[in-house]
Amino acid sequence: MKLNMSKKEQLTVIVLAGILVLIFAGIYFFVVQPLKTDLETKKASLKTEEQLLSILQEKEKKTEEFTSVSTTQMQFKIPVKPLVEQLILDFEKAETVSGSKVLSMNFAKDGEISVPEQTEDEQEAASEGESTEAAGETVNNDSENPSGDPGEAGEKSEAAPKPVSVLEVPEGVRKVTVQLSVESPGYEELEKFVAALEGLKRIAIVESIDYTGGAEIIALQQKNEPLKFTVTLSAFYMPELKDLIQQLPDVGAPEPAKKRNPLSSFRVSGEKEKSETTEN
Repeated sequence: MKLNMSKKEQLTVIVLAGILVLIFAGIYFFVVQPLKTDLETKKASLKTEEQLLSILQEKEKKTEEFTSVSTTQMQFKIPVKPLVEQLILDFEKAETVSGSKVLSMNFAKDGEISVPEQTEDEQEAASEGESTEAAGETVNNDSENPSGDPGEAGEKSEAAPKPVSVLEVPEGVRKVTVQLSVESPGYEELEKFVAALEGLKRIAIVESIDYTGGAEIIALQQKNEPLKFTVTLSAFYMPELKDLIQQLPDVGAPEPAKKRNPLSSFRVSGEKEKSETTEN
């Protein structure tokens, strides 16, 4: 079947087809294509954001791990708890290194350390004032007590000023003080023991060392007596940093032996039964 169309009709069909093609092309280029481009841009942006988020999460994780490790390492020097067990283990190591023997330990927890806030001029003025007052009181005591009664003078001399710590430490730092009674074969071992204490990881100060030399050796038959001395040591801690308790370092103390009898002696069961039979 042939369609007989005039030239006018054919031209009309061609024009309509062209218009439809232009409409579809316009929709594609002005609507679909921008949407596709925007979608691809959003996908690329989303991928970039995911990569940035992953990098930030890794950095945050590394920062948390570094902070945790740093605070743990710092607490080897100044913990948030006294950690007396750590000090005892350090004393045992000092014993082994120096060949000395710790006879006794006395621990005491002191209060917060305060630094005197006086200037040098104020301290000099205060010392001069105290010396002037002391001189005046001495003159008054001599005038009021001409008989020289030692009782009244002794009562007034008992009121001595309390010692003030001169350690320049931050606010909130506290200290635990331990007095060690130690016995060493000689002076070299004493030096090694003190050097081991001064080389501790934990911040500690040897405040005093008291010792008395043995009798002078004047004969070949005499032997060197062990050197006994007393060491006073202070270690510091910061109890106000309660948030860091979870990062306390592991002291590494040995597990308890779970003994019912703390003595090293023991009896065989057969001997025990024999002794019970003999008693009966």
